[in-house]
Amino acid sequence: MRRVSEYTDDCEGVWTDYIKSSPQASIAHQIGFRKVIKEGLGNSPIYLMVRENDRISGVLPLFLVRTWWNVTYLISVPWLDYGGICADNLDSEALLLEKAQQIAEREKAVFIELRSERRSKQQLDDLHQRVTFLMDLTPGSEVIWKSFDPKLRNQIRKSQNSGLTVQYGHLELLDEFYKVFAWKMHELGTPVWGKKLFAGLLMEFPDSVEIALVKQGETTITGALLLSHKDRLYVPSAASYRKYLKMCPYHALYWNVIDRGSRTGYKYFDFGRSTIDSSTYHFKKQWVSTPTPLEWQYSLHRISEIPQINPSNPKYRFAKWLWSHLPLSAANLLGPSVIRNFP
Repeated sequence: MRRVSEYTDDCEGVWTDYIKSSPQASIAHQIGFRKVIKEGLGNSPIYLMVRENDRISGVLPLFLVRTWWNVTYLISVPWLDYGGICADNLDSEALLLEKAQQIAEREKAVFIELRSERRSKQQLDDLHQRVTFLMDLTPGSEVIWKSFDPKLRNQIRKSQNSGLTVQYGHLELLDEFYKVFAWKMHELGTPVWGKKLFAGLLMEFPDSVEIALVKQGETTITGALLLSHKDRLYVPSAASYRKYLKMCPYHALYWNVIDRGSRTGYKYFDFGRSTIDSSTYHFKKQWVSTPTPLEWQYSLHRISEIPQINPSNPKYRFAKWLWSHLPLSAANLLGPSVIRNFP
């Protein structure tokens, strides 16, 4: 008999074992994100499990987001590109969705957002605006290098000829990474996530989260957060100072990560999500010609259309301009409490 229950602390072991064994589990299904997102963003976790004959047959990590403007929604999983239902069979999947919908009604949520690479067979609405780019690392660095077009190889060589180096580390590099990341977010007119979120990631996942810095001499010019899970490397956040872009620091960063990842046995490198036809979309398409659609699906409650609650929505254009003209110190102070409304 299948039954759905909410996660409790004594379930950590069985949850972790299930995620390790399930081929459908993504990086976002790791139980550590329950603590990281709760403490780093302030969203409330509601984790669901299906038990079938004393074993788990499905999980769904959810977070309750309550905005300043008194709108509530459920996300699986905030900040990350992935999440959604991870289940062994359609019956378990249906039970998890049904329970999530009951919670949405109870909490008066306007929608549930499920983020995944796989399209659920449940009756849900779809939004096809975001993709990721997955590079196969198994051929090895030399084969990958030869597959690049001449323009991309020249840009990588330019970064090397500029004397750029890449440094990897953990908490000791957080301040340097956050300085350039916060600057870039401010330039884009986007509130920055708090340093507490990144510190939480580094502490919760000491063996699978790193910071990568691109340096010119002793000066940090680019930074990135590098996550790993099973056979995949993943960069959800990267930033560079504009004045150094002529040196191609992003090319130095990504080529170094790709080469290092291939040599250490990872199968895939995930460039992270982009909106179709954005500048980051076209940059990543140089490296991987075919994008992978991200299947973000929705259960709508109290609304009839999927809302565009994100900083890329054109209606926020003036707000972004205004934010970019705040003093950087003020933007860094206010940013974390604003961005939690846009997970």
